Amino acid sequence: MRPMRLGARVVGWQLLFTGITALVLYLVPPFLLLLTGPVGHAAAFSLTVAVAVAGSLSAAQGWAIVWARRVLLENLASGIRPVDQLALPKLNDDPWLIANAWVLFGTVAVGLSMTAARADVIPPLTALTLGIFASVLIAAASLPLLMLVRRDFVRVMERVPPDIMGDIIDAQVRSGRLRGRTSRRLLAAIVTPVAFLAIGSALIAGAHVRAVHETSRALTAREVVQATLAAGPRPSSDAALDRLGPTQESLAHAGYRTRIEAGPVSGPPSASRQGLVTLLVPLGQDSVEIGFFGSTAWPVSTGALGLVLAALLVAGYVGVALAGLLSRDLRMANHGVLMLGTDAALEGTRVMRPARFRAVAELGSAIELLASRFRLFAQAQERSIDARESATRARGRFFASVSHDLKSPLNAILGFAEITRRDPYTSDAQRESLALILQRGRELLALIETILDAARIEAGQLTLERSDERLDDILELAIAKATDLSNDSNTLIVVDSPDDVPLLSVDRFRFSQALATFIGHARRTSERDTLRVLVEVERKSERPTLARRKVTLFVEIPSVRFSAQELEAMLSPETHPGQHRGLSVALRLAKSIVELHGGQVTIAGRTVREPAFAIQIRARAGQ
Repeated sequence: MRPMRLGARVVGWQLLFTGITALVLYLVPPFLLLLTGPVGHAAAFSLTVAVAVAGSLSAAQGWAIVWARRVLLENLASGIRPVDQLALPKLNDDPWLIANAWVLFGTVAVGLSMTAARADVIPPLTALTLGIFASVLIAAASLPLLMLVRRDFVRVMERVPPDIMGDIIDAQVRSGRLRGRTSRRLLAAIVTPVAFLAIGSALIAGAHVRAVHETSRALTAREVVQATLAAGPRPSSDAALDRLGPTQESLAHAGYRTRIEAGPVSGPPSASRQGLVTLLVPLGQDSVEIGFFGSTAWPVSTGALGLVLAALLVAGYVGVALAGLLSRDLRMANHGVLMLGTDAALEGTRVMRPARFRAVAELGSAIELLASRFRLFAQAQERSIDARESATRARGRFFASVSHDLKSPLNAILGFAEITRRDPYTSDAQRESLALILQRGRELLALIETILDAARIEAGQLTLERSDERLDDILELAIAKATDLSNDSNTLIVVDSPDDVPLLSVDRFRFSQALATFIGHARRTSERDTLRVLVEVERKSERPTLARRKVTLFVEIPSVRFSAQELEAMLSPETHPGQHRGLSVALRLAKSIVELHGGQVTIAGRTVREPAFAIQIRARAGQ
């Protein structure tokens, strides 16, 4: 998902919930809290404006958060790697930051509208009630907002490569940041709706109590004044004022203020100011105006407050208990995932116990199914390994038997050909034909030896007879064998070797034969007049040490017939089976001989001019 689209969706969700919350606060509080007249209109207007302003600021912040992640979002949408692994955990936490900011902006705005910017007609206790009610409603509305924003971010996180996400989760687990996060979120999801219901119910009950209290006070004031003035003949204004004097003092102690106005009764009482409720009692041609604060009762009574606290404690206990159960289920699921591929799971042991939560139970069923698939795969693999080992042993026995049966008559043929070639009565043409027979016979004998050695290596029966040898002597012997194997080529072999080459602990015959195989292959396929063998030696440490220096031989292949990739295929039957089967048998055997010596054979893309076999081996310790 592109940054512009994700930002638009986040802002859209925030504005949608801002509008819904503002509408609810405009309609619901005056109705539930029994706010009528100017007080109800002022309260609805103040809350609506506060939530609208806070929602706009929160939407701007949400856009800024998404825009700050634009590079990461673009890379994920385009599939560009590498991905910034430090920014991904922050992207995962952004939905919580957006939802919490929406709650914070809304709560602060409501608080300011009910304190510093409170309308004069809204009594302080009524403003406190409205502020608490609106704040709890905003907190409850943030839960579905978080769910929707989180869903959009999860769609983005799904594009993170699995290997990178696995590394991030492992790092989060090792750092302990994931510990308890699920429990806290489940606790908040349970406590917040309960808090909204409990506190809202207590505020509504308190509003009804305060309305009854206010009505009772107004009725009391009216009846007291009327009873006082009706005790005798209808008094004049001055007489009424004298008669109400003691009553005024009693009403003043109860929070009432009275005023007698001479003249006819005209219109409604004076305007209310800061919660002051006024009543107009007619007195003939005059009137008595009584002003008092509507109610002195608190928004929440002591009993209601106790019930609210009890409900929150019960919800918190239930949330903690459920969070603990969920955490145990998740730990069990994590353990089940870690058990996949272990001996216990492959032997048929149940990976997971039954989970209490449906989502975790479904995950457990998937883990058990995957474990059963692993068991089937492991069993099939074991059968395949046994079959391959049996085939290898049978092939080794067959090659050894056949090679031995071929070697004896071939030696006889080579012996009689050599004797006949040395006979002085043999003509030049016959000697040329006998030389060809000897050459091809030696090649066939070398191939038979190769097959025998391959069978011994596969059976683990090839034993090396190591001795300390000079590399120059090994190369001289290898070049002689390679020349004998490829005498139909006129390519000159040039050795480029430094003077300080250390001794090698190798099997002289077999290691030289392996080098001869690589050099002979390069000479047979050469398309140039010269073939270079380059020797590189690791620099000797200035301090005495038992470390074994690395010696690398590069055998160039001056031919365009084989690329570096094709040469790699010839040496790696596992990754490139069946390629160059006839040419690669001897090369793979030579590679195995080098690996038995503790070395390795790779393909160098180019040394100086050509692709090359790179034969690496360690020198004798201390050299």
